Amino acid sequence: MIDADIAHIRLAIEAVLHESNSALPMLYWRRRLEHLLRSRHLLHHQFSAVADLLTRIEKIGEAERDDTPTAIDRGPASSLARAIAR
Repeated sequence: MIDADIAHIRLAIEAVLHESNSALPMLYWRRRLEHLLRSRHLLHHQFSAVADLLTRIEKIGEAERDDTPTAIDRGPASSLARAIAR
């Protein structure tokens, strides 16, 4: 079930990248991944896949923020670090 969730989220992230009018925003998918991390029942390959997807979402967010003048002022921890800390 977790592998299917991860695969679904991976496909959804790709869809969001290719469609400007996505039904669900990237934030929704990041929260789904963070929820999986908090479950604490992930196998190593599942944890790695979730971490990779969170890193990808973070990079996408950074690229989007680079277009704004306040991007440098922001200093939040990565999604992965915040999710693990919870």
